[in-house]
Amino acid sequence: MDRHILQLLQEGSTSVSNLLMKKYKRMSLSDEEMMLIIHLLSFQQEGNRFPTLQQLEERVSMSGLRLIQLLQKLLKEEYITIDEDVDPQSGMRYESYNLEPLYRRLYHCLQEEQKVLSESVLGLGTGLNLVPAKEYGTGLYSQFEQAFGRPLSPIEIETLHIWVEEDKYSEELILAAMREAISVGKLYIRYIDRILLEWQRQQIKSAEEARNYSLRFRRQPQKRDHKQPH
Repeated sequence: MDRHILQLLQEGSTSVSNLLMKKYKRMSLSDEEMMLIIHLLSFQQEGNRFPTLQQLEERVSMSGLRLIQLLQKLLKEEYITIDEDVDPQSGMRYESYNLEPLYRRLYHCLQEEQKVLSESVLGLGTGLNLVPAKEYGTGLYSQFEQAFGRPLSPIEIETLHIWVEEDKYSEELILAAMREAISVGKLYIRYIDRILLEWQRQQIKSAEEARNYSLRFRRQPQKRDHKQPH
């Protein structure tokens, strides 16, 4: 029994992008289509780049007709393509499924999400004007970009959005946390998030309260291990 379990474990696994699993619905792919794509990936990682219809039928709970319909749809909508190549040794032509268009679609999906989130966050930064525009620019998103010295990643933009929309942190407090991170030389999103969480535990609501808390903290270095975010 143990030997059989070991053999099963040694069969290997199919690597599927987590981003693809998270975003395929946003890419207008159905569950059936995604399952078919996963099987195509599995075949490719086993060395079979152009599985036959019969080979696919042996693995999925779909009829041959349904598989043909799904493959035609994926090809027509350019999620996949069929490439033709020549074996340099035998000179024989062979076909293979190319999934690169799928990842291009995923990339464009992420770009579009970043654009939407950027516009959303930019719209949130017009009310408080806590930092001089000449120093940080305008809008919460722009101020973070200028502080980081680069465009924000999709994850960083999404984190900003969560802080405002879900955590309900004020722009004033978010910018105060960013300045706190700058002061200790740890300007990255995860560290700023930990600062905000600590302030939330301490029921800190304003930049003034945050400054007072930081001053008290710096005067008590012996308690640093318990309170300072790492």
